[in-house]
Amino acid sequence: MMAKIPCFSIAFSALIFFIGPPALRAQRTSGISGKTYAHSRSGIEEQFADILAIVRTNDEPAIHKALDELSIPDANSWIAAHFAKDHVAEEQEVYKKALPGFQSHVWWVTGNFGNKPGFALKVEESQIARPLSDIGFEGLVPRPKDVVEVENYRFVSTVADPKLGQPSWVNSFIYLDGKFRMLGGTFPFWAEGLNATGGPMSLPPEVIHGRIVQAAAFRNDTKGPGIDAIVHIQIEVGHDGKVKKMKVLSGDGEFVSDAKQYLDQGEYPKLPNDPRLANLKAIWDMEVVFFSPKTPSPANP
Repeated sequence: MMAKIPCFSIAFSALIFFIGPPALRAQRTSGISGKTYAHSRSGIEEQFADILAIVRTNDEPAIHKALDELSIPDANSWIAAHFAKDHVAEEQEVYKKALPGFQSHVWWVTGNFGNKPGFALKVEESQIARPLSDIGFEGLVPRPKDVVEVENYRFVSTVADPKLGQPSWVNSFIYLDGKFRMLGGTFPFWAEGLNATGGPMSLPPEVIHGRIVQAAAFRNDTKGPGIDAIVHIQIEVGHDGKVKKMKVLSGDGEFVSDAKQYLDQGEYPKLPNDPRLANLKAIWDMEVVFFSPKTPSPANP
């Protein structure tokens, strides 16, 4: 009898080994789909802590399922309900392409840092992006036809890595069906393109000869509804932040003079007074857009 006890122990241990982990995995992953979270900073922190726990299992199907909980349920219907008919198909496609990028970033951070001692994602409330302007580049951006309560949160890793640094980023969300659903980065998906117009080589809109004009570097717009003309000009900016040279690359001839005037009056970043930068040339391809004049509606002449 005594000789049989070790064999029973080995068999019992094997049973735990093969049955235990799947049961534990199911316990960890079942909560994310059926669970709801408080509509608060602590609620979103808990939601991401649960995602981190699932990422740590290395169970890819469960990870994808958890990340899918960050998406808008039936996103196509939600977009159709909140956007004007002319923009629905476009925004459905934009969200479809943007969502995997948001999810991938969460997986990258939690996957690369999740096993480091003490790692967690600290969540802080972040300032919501200002309302979109009705003029210039922002005036072309589709937007919801009704009020969508967007919330922004900053995520900060509690640990750093010598090579990867200490992740910190902002995402925008809506709270829907008991969970936080990703909309985008600082700007929601329908306005993500504005990230490219917020850099140092994006100039504010101005009025020239009664028309709104705005420029930004390396854009590639086309004429159409809302845009009457486009001029591409290469500029060289001196160390003092003033335009030294201009070269017209393409555009509508009758608007070139106004485009040059607009760029010449612009304010550009100055370079540091550093001898190592003495021979540096700051050359930018600028797109200058002339927007169609807004036609007053009969109700608001």
